[in-house]
Amino acid sequence: MPADPENASPLRRQVLVAARRRCEDMQDGPDAREAMRREVMETPAGLLPDLLTALSTVRIDRTALFFRSAIPTERTNP
Repeated sequence: MPADPENASPLRRQVLVAARRRCEDMQDGPDAREAMRREVMETPAGLLPDLLTALSTVRIDRTALFFRSAIPTERTNP
């Protein structure tokens, strides 16, 4: 198993990109990003397709968790 992402297989590099995007979506800090990279590099090759699917299919931006109205509401007196 490669320890260096530069020498990783094409599939593992795809998973690393998906993991980086997920970290960006969740606004993870440097420690969490490094932990994600390390875990991807330690994942057995046979599990990489499933990990890629998991990281790629349901992506959510942290800001999407909060409802914000883009249109100001008018207040009227009855």
